[in-house]
Amino acid sequence: MNVARTVDRIDGLALLGTALLGPVRVSPPALLEDRAGGSGLTVEQRDDAIGIRRLVLAADGKEVELRFPVLAPEILGVGSGVHPIGPEAFLLHAPFRAEDLAVLKPRRPALLVLGNARALWEEGEAFVEALRELRAAIGAEPLVWAPRIALPHRIPFLAYVGIDLLDTVEGALRAARGQFLDPAMGIQDRTLVRREGACDCPACSTEPPGPLVEHTRFAYRRALAETRAAARAGRLRELVESRLTAEPALAEMLRYVDRRLSSSLEERAPVIGNGTRAYVLAESHRRPEMVRFRSRLLERYRPPPSKTVLLLVPCSKTKPYRRSRSHRRFASAFEGLRALERVHVVSVSSPIGLVPRELEDVYPARQYDIPVTGDWTEPERKVVIEGLDHLRRTGSYRSIVVHLDPEEYAFLKERLPPGPEVRWTLRDGRTTSPEALGELRRAITEALGLSGPVNGGPLAVVREELQELASVQFGRSAAERLFASPVRLAGRPWFQRITDGRTDLATVREERGIFHLTVAGARRIGFPFPLSVEIDPALTLTGDLFVPGVRGADPGIRTGDSVVLLRGGEIAGVGEASLPGPLLLELGHGLAVKVRHRSSSATDTPLTASRSTMDDGPVV
Repeated sequence: MNVARTVDRIDGLALLGTALLGPVRVSPPALLEDRAGGSGLTVEQRDDAIGIRRLVLAADGKEVELRFPVLAPEILGVGSGVHPIGPEAFLLHAPFRAEDLAVLKPRRPALLVLGNARALWEEGEAFVEALRELRAAIGAEPLVWAPRIALPHRIPFLAYVGIDLLDTVEGALRAARGQFLDPAMGIQDRTLVRREGACDCPACSTEPPGPLVEHTRFAYRRALAETRAAARAGRLRELVESRLTAEPALAEMLRYVDRRLSSSLEERAPVIGNGTRAYVLAESHRRPEMVRFRSRLLERYRPPPSKTVLLLVPCSKTKPYRRSRSHRRFASAFEGLRALERVHVVSVSSPIGLVPRELEDVYPARQYDIPVTGDWTEPERKVVIEGLDHLRRTGSYRSIVVHLDPEEYAFLKERLPPGPEVRWTLRDGRTTSPEALGELRRAITEALGLSGPVNGGPLAVVREELQELASVQFGRSAAERLFASPVRLAGRPWFQRITDGRTDLATVREERGIFHLTVAGARRIGFPFPLSVEIDPALTLTGDLFVPGVRGADPGIRTGDSVVLLRGGEIAGVGEASLPGPLLLELGHGLAVKVRHRSSSATDTPLTASRSTMDDGPVV
């Protein structure tokens, strides 16, 4: 029963696409319904010997048979461990033994059934830990089925943590006990729901009402459809958070997930995004893309050396901030000042922390939306303080101007007490009043003092800012090599081109927020290449790269990253990763890299030709 899994969308640990369990086609996450009422993927129990439970999975007239041992010592004399139940299918009970998992991986399982999932779920953290150990040992390709834990309101969470098969058994048992299940609210009062017409399923829309089990089937299908739609839109985490009030255990589980599976979630989170995402609950502050932005600021970013005045300003609802009315008024307040390029504008926000102006387009700084009350929790304050300490420690600031509400941001007073080097410009929260803007101009003027213009002018500072963006994306060493002299800038603020005066090295569009490399840019960076993919030496790179052609991949690659393709240690091309690095090696099928430019190929665009077709721009 070889699994041929193709992934076309990732959200959280959910891998959407198709898979084959022998002849049976599955589209995870998928429902396993009882054959009597199911219309898609179904499961049926058939007679077998004592101590064996035989289940048949079927879809479109094709079947896979699984024979489960009843793991009860009084019957079989065996307990937990790993048990074959069909071709490349295994039953597992946690806690796992390392030797069992070590033996299992070389057998390339297609289906893993977590037999004691229900008991693990009741324990809470044990369920999350079992998933972590299982995926760490076996990888992403096998389908995972966790029997008897799926309820309609739990389906978004279970998909988010990577459960591929979700059966309806528990819901059927609840229906037999008279419980009315709602995909959003959990257990509801059926009489009230019917009275208000809150459910439009066939069982609830008739008089007298149909069997409760029919409503339960509808609730499962609706929950799965909502889950898949949210995942396709990249909003599965938001759906998970919206379901937390249905069952306290879900909030508990999500905390365990954010702690135990944080590295896996970050690995699957893309580095580019679009649209706007709501970060409303405290749980949303722990989303992997937010955690990554904050950690990369501390680990990879340094303030541009020419910036000698740090200006702290509040965030805005409009993203990127520089386009907001308030930020445009801030800029107009000190327009025309001498050596203005030395001012470093940094926005203060939650849950993202500090956002330097040059990182405003980096995901998710451009895509988030939050409720604004002016009340800061201790974790939110900590993030801001850590970022501020980092900027002061690594920057070249001589002065700090704080254009923030002194009451709302009172927690910064201990870090930034008023004095000769620190100036608070506001008496209240009116940041754009004429008085406030006048005080802001005076403060910036005094902070700049007798500072002269930067050698090389404002474009030299733009180069520093772009290099810091590259540092966040590729790491500091690679960014330094990419921006080694000679470097020229061309283009417009919304589309920057980095060249060596003859050939383009990289481009960055503001809506993407990170660089696309060219082959020449990859050569400029040289060895060791960050974010590289080794391809099959025999592969002719004529189109995009697919997973079967991958022979090695940097584990730091994330979906959307600009990657370098290597063949035998030589550059074969560059492109955009469609999967994170670990999945490039764990999966057997699917698109790996959207190839943008190839080395020494007739299909190269002008960006990799011997000379750019656009003006070279000034040397910076």
